[in-house]
Amino acid sequence: MTATATAADTRTRVLVVDDDAETAAVVAAALRRAGFAPTIADGSAAITPENLQHSNIIVLDLLMPGRDGLQVLRDLAEQGCDAGILLASSVDVRILAAAERLATGRGLRLMGSLRKPFEVSELLDVITSPIPDAPRKASTEAPRPKFSADEIRGGLERDEFIVHFQPKISVKTLEFVAVEALARWAHPEKGLQAPGAFIDTAEKSGLIGMLTEKVIHEAFHQCAEWLDSGLRLKVAVNVSTRSLGNYDLPEWFEEQTRSAGILPHQVVIEITESWLGNDPLAMLEILTRLRMKGFSLSIDDFGTGYSTMLKLKTIPFSELKLDQQFIRDAAGDAEARYIVESSIALGQKLGLHLVAEGIERQEDWDLITELGCDEGQGYFIARPMNGQDVPHWLRRWMAYLGQD
Repeated sequence: MTATATAADTRTRVLVVDDDAETAAVVAAALRRAGFAPTIADGSAAITPENLQHSNIIVLDLLMPGRDGLQVLRDLAEQGCDAGILLASSVDVRILAAAERLATGRGLRLMGSLRKPFEVSELLDVITSPIPDAPRKASTEAPRPKFSADEIRGGLERDEFIVHFQPKISVKTLEFVAVEALARWAHPEKGLQAPGAFIDTAEKSGLIGMLTEKVIHEAFHQCAEWLDSGLRLKVAVNVSTRSLGNYDLPEWFEEQTRSAGILPHQVVIEITESWLGNDPLAMLEILTRLRMKGFSLSIDDFGTGYSTMLKLKTIPFSELKLDQQFIRDAAGDAEARYIVESSIALGQKLGLHLVAEGIERQEDWDLITELGCDEGQGYFIARPMNGQDVPHWLRRWMAYLGQD
């Protein structure tokens, strides 16, 4: 919606939105001397069709009476503003960073931010840089199918649920050391479905126990097949929090390993951090007995749930799995990096095995290597695959490392 410059005035048009008349005048004067064509408006008068039509760049303060800068950002997004946005404010750097995330999240073309007071040279450095493309909007892919409890029960009875495995790699040696078992539904009409399409309904309808048993049975037997072929791997399985009130769970797990022909120390049981539990003493007994039998316990999605420190103090976890949302952001976001760093440092002091999931880029791998994680998992290493494809993937991985 930003108009191109007219033949009469080819200068870049800049709208300075600031309730402080003196600051706005100084900014406008500096822009004018640099060859721009500035216009001044306060927050309440900023979003007009004329301003939008005649502005290539908008310099926006955040602390304004009436309508503050965040409200103005929302207005700009709703009007389909195509101008470059420069945030300039005296607010705390964390607030400024949050405002940046809001701008890009709303699809605006953020050029950067400056904390007041700033030098004219800093302003010109940002404002003379190319205006970035608008961030990609959320995917318009078809909505995830919603399945009823009866449909899920039918799928279980017809044996339509399968297990895929995602490799885990030792950060220090690059050795293939483990897999995570992940449920998939090979739906005959709607294709392969990820857990997000059925787990919630399975939990609420009481079908999660049947699904969990199937995944664990297949995962353990696949692990035994790999073992017979000379491939010794640990297998991580997710256990529904609804199962953690079953006092017979340790014996059931022990029987499953015995039946498959593997040992408890080859199994990592992942427990989602966000579960509080109705009976914490039952949970404590069951999880402690699983550790006593040789199973490893992983606290999954670390950093996203409740009472984290109490759980680490109370329950004998052996592994801490860092949530992917922090890993994905940590290479370019200082706050996410601090969370990852402190989580790793805590895990190391507690003597826990550290796994980072969500490794999607080289910079993610470089970061967890630098910070001392033990294992990495994510699309940068491998996508989930069926059990038969794992040896083929391993051959490619070894060839990549020059060890074929």
